[in-house]
Amino acid sequence: MASRADNKDGSLKEVQTGKHAGKWRVQYSLVDEFGKTQRISRIFPKWTDGKNFLHGLRHGTKVETAKKAKALTLGVWFEWLAQNDWPETLAEITITQRQKRFAKYVNEYFGAMPLTKIDPLKVRAFYQKLKEKGVSANTIISVRSDLVRAFNQAITPYQRVPMSVANPFRLPLQSPEKRIAVALTPEEARKALTSEDLDLSRKAMLALFLLGGVRLGEQMAMSCGQLRFEADLIAIDRAVRVEFGGKQSIGLPKGKKTRNAVMCPTLKAILLEHTHGMGPDDLLWPSASENKPRMKKLVYATWRTIIKDAKLPEEMSPHDCRLSHINWIEKLMPEVSQTTLKEHVGHAATGVTEANYTRPLTSAQQILRDNLERVVFGKQTKSRKTAKSSV
Repeated sequence: MASRADNKDGSLKEVQTGKHAGKWRVQYSLVDEFGKTQRISRIFPKWTDGKNFLHGLRHGTKVETAKKAKALTLGVWFEWLAQNDWPETLAEITITQRQKRFAKYVNEYFGAMPLTKIDPLKVRAFYQKLKEKGVSANTIISVRSDLVRAFNQAITPYQRVPMSVANPFRLPLQSPEKRIAVALTPEEARKALTSEDLDLSRKAMLALFLLGGVRLGEQMAMSCGQLRFEADLIAIDRAVRVEFGGKQSIGLPKGKKTRNAVMCPTLKAILLEHTHGMGPDDLLWPSASENKPRMKKLVYATWRTIIKDAKLPEEMSPHDCRLSHINWIEKLMPEVSQTTLKEHVGHAATGVTEANYTRPLTSAQQILRDNLERVVFGKQTKSRKTAKSSV
């Protein structure tokens, strides 16, 4: 008779020593529906009782009862969702971030705890411990969001927890203070872009943010080949993605939406000068040692020097440039349609082929291009003057 339960038949063996000497131990291993091996070990006073119990396990009559004796833990459940449920609806990077947050902040507290044993008092203490450790409010809210979703799915649709059980992770948390965004006026933007303290590289970066309305990740991944100077367009078809822990990778822009952003004449002139001598695959702002995107912290280091030398508000972020850009179009350019605006800033889906190989079929983008130059720099382009004279 086998001495351990590492086979499909299990084992029944008399205990030779200790307080259970003379009794009979049943050991049995099974693999649950989540792929986790669970070992059952029970003591019986009589050989007959042990034999009957093992017989029931072998024939499946007590398998469900045995499974329930080993309650489903949050760690096992979270990993099962990451492997089997979330890939259907979430991006791989999002799932990876959730797993890393769980491993770093949650596992030591709740990883081995059965779902049915987690209560609001324990959760409240857990949130407080994270706060005491110096974890940021935004991170705690992200952790809470991960756990609320996982526990909700345990209730429904998978019914791993009775529907009468309230979600213990759904406790209110204090919202972090919202940063007040900085919105520049066109005059402030023009003054910053014409600052004599900015070198060409930093002026080009600021111009791309303010006049192109691009996101930070799109700027980090920008290559010379994306600048279609002949069409006055920028093909936004890639972006740097920053994963949990700081790892960077290049993929599609936010929402997997590619687009064409317009270049007004001033932006075009600045970028033409900045990219002189570059090849199509060269990044506009590479790392110091090779043609790879700079790390995010290095981009922010450059941004801080731009803030100082362009005399911009200290609290301004690169994303505030995008906010300013969109505000100008919405508030000061009534001729630009909402459809054109959405296509320009990436709030509408566009295919990769369209972003790289098509050409504008209407004058809508020219209207946007002309208005950017007019509002920010007070200039009328040749096409706008011609249009007025023909009226």
